[in-house]
Amino acid sequence: MRLGTWALSVAASLAFTTAATAREPSYRAELVRTAYGAPHVTAADYGGLGYGAGYAAAQDNFCDFAERTMTVSGERSRYLGAGERDANIVSDLYHQRLIRTGRLEAKLAGEVPGGFKPSADARALGRGFIAGINRYVRDTGAANLPDARCKGAAWIRAYTETDYWRAIVAGQQPTMMAGVATAAPPGVADIVAPHGPAERSPVPEGQGSNAYALGREVTKTGRGVLLGNPHYPWDGINRFTRMHLIIPGKLNIVGAGLQNSPTIGIGHNQWVAWTHTVSTARRFGLFELKLDPKDPTAYIHDGKSVPMEKTAVTIQVKTSAGLEPLTRTLYDTRFGPVVEAPTNPWTAERAFAVRDAPVDLRSVDQYLTMYQARNVRQLAAALSRFQAAGFNTTAVDAGGEAFYGDIGPLPFVTDAKAEACSVSDVARTAWKTTRVPVLDGSRSACEWDSDPRAATAGIYPASALPQIFRNDYASNSNDSYWLTNTKQPLAGFGRIFGEEATARSLRTRLSLKQIEDRVAGTDGLGAPKFDLAGVQAVLFGNRNLGAEMARDPLVALCRRAAAGPQPDLAEACDALAAWDLKVNLDSRGAHIFRLFADKGGLAFKVPFDPSDPVNTPNTLDVENPKVLAALLDSVKQLRTLKIPMNATLAQVQTEPRAGGERIPIHGGPGPEGIFNVITPVELKPELGWTKIRHGSSWIMAVEFTPKGPISQGVLSYSQSTNPTSPNAADQTRLYSQKGWDDLNFTPAAIRRAAVSTMVLKGK
Repeated sequence: MRLGTWALSVAASLAFTTAATAREPSYRAELVRTAYGAPHVTAADYGGLGYGAGYAAAQDNFCDFAERTMTVSGERSRYLGAGERDANIVSDLYHQRLIRTGRLEAKLAGEVPGGFKPSADARALGRGFIAGINRYVRDTGAANLPDARCKGAAWIRAYTETDYWRAIVAGQQPTMMAGVATAAPPGVADIVAPHGPAERSPVPEGQGSNAYALGREVTKTGRGVLLGNPHYPWDGINRFTRMHLIIPGKLNIVGAGLQNSPTIGIGHNQWVAWTHTVSTARRFGLFELKLDPKDPTAYIHDGKSVPMEKTAVTIQVKTSAGLEPLTRTLYDTRFGPVVEAPTNPWTAERAFAVRDAPVDLRSVDQYLTMYQARNVRQLAAALSRFQAAGFNTTAVDAGGEAFYGDIGPLPFVTDAKAEACSVSDVARTAWKTTRVPVLDGSRSACEWDSDPRAATAGIYPASALPQIFRNDYASNSNDSYWLTNTKQPLAGFGRIFGEEATARSLRTRLSLKQIEDRVAGTDGLGAPKFDLAGVQAVLFGNRNLGAEMARDPLVALCRRAAAGPQPDLAEACDALAAWDLKVNLDSRGAHIFRLFADKGGLAFKVPFDPSDPVNTPNTLDVENPKVLAALLDSVKQLRTLKIPMNATLAQVQTEPRAGGERIPIHGGPGPEGIFNVITPVELKPELGWTKIRHGSSWIMAVEFTPKGPISQGVLSYSQSTNPTSPNAADQTRLYSQKGWDDLNFTPAAIRRAAVSTMVLKGK
């Protein structure tokens, strides 16, 4: 994302120093960096832990933090202008609306009935984190920041604890942000156009994750082994950053978390390791409002007209003539804000409101509690207590028990309620096709149900959510909970949770096949069952299930066509025939199959059979004309782009870094049946795919042993977003080489591996 640069005045610099120093309590932390810039923070308390984590975060990615804070403060337009398609205006209107409500401050003060007030430890961690970031800017000077994207930028300022919590709350908001910011009653001109439908995909294109929790029955030592393999964006606010947090005698947790936060989201302690995958459950819903015929900004509820709450939001927009104010009125209801999109316009008769399953401020305390778990039962209890997880959780413990659970805030909407309370074609279609409940907002009987056992009102209690404990394995690759374990499918849950007894993705099927093959020792990776090296070899084995199933019949079809009316296919036929069916750097022909799959060529003859979900559908339908058409179109595209048919993947799939470096990247898109997901941007002539959009990001493998956990990982896009940093490309090269870095879990290991050490003290 393009960031402007502006001079920071001396007065502003002094204001930053004075404001930050005046608020800074006493902190102390030791920050040790090991290989690849991995930070290890040790402190006596949570405040010091946050302080060291904040300083490390700012060293690595300060510009990203500063921009994120500018975003959640609703000030993008002030400093960057309206943005493409008024994107900054939309963002500012949305976030300024949240600020205007004052609910965040009220929740932090414990003034919201039924709301959650963060613990003293959670507050201390956040305060320390912000203090560490402010300390870094004071030490460095805004005008001397090493990253040109924000060096001397006018939007650098002293940051507060409220900024920290605001970023956490903003991360829980729906992707229909634009629909909220642009909703307007009929007859009121739009200031900016809606940016897409209200519905949101549970798994954005290319995102998702793989998770293996391998229990005592399938491991070589009878202890737990875990693989965490999230497939998140390689750029933007959802990048991971490595982290290690230690309070001697109290806390030792290593792994990675999202930037701009001191919490580790995927990691392990001495006894338990866990990871997350994107869930198919709907964590939001819509309400269809029947409007008052006399007033389109009032809605009927239980026979009474209820006026919408109106909030006038004013933002400042940078233009060539200077700052110009822009004011828009946004609308709220008892259910949530009014949202508008092409599929659900605001008319004189009806409008729609969006409601998210509430997380409030519970997520930090949830993780702090998870960090203390000594087995997966305690981990599940922490998830159940707070219900703040936005994802599936898959975990394993030292004793070899595996766990999977989608234990988070899920709207308490039964199938019966969704069907009875869908009063329009729009609502019925949404429920049928997307499983998003669009309920009748005119009847209190159609509001979400509640259960006193749940963490908050309006959500299912944790005991009603999909979860499983096993001694063999639990696995998830972004399909629903149903086939977490082939021996014990989870079933009987409502549609809002996910689909049951339906075809699984090729990636899920490969995930389950890999477990079967490793346990049997038939995958060519050594003796049966899993250990650390085995689970690493499975991930980087770079199998392509779609190719394993379809390549041979595709080659036969290709050769028949080449011998007849399509002789120009011959070269592609030869490349496909010689392909090793992998997505390794030296694999030749993988790019042909990728285009073939992208163009709809993977059409199977044998349909899905719920009694054999891992092996069906199957058998390439070579009689289907779209199969040959997809191959012909793929070959034509490659010839047009002047990309050789026998090119290696290393030649056609790369990630750019400073100085014109192009790092070869192995892996490929999940829809082909690839476990090690890499989703690049569009092809470029002669070069191929030159930028990765999503894919394997923080990769972590853990094995519990009698001497404690051993763990290794790699952050595929590297630790720092600053192009000039030595840690902006080093792990990307490591990933390219299928390498792993030791996580150095113990203090002794940290000392042995230390590259640099800082002792940070506050005032």
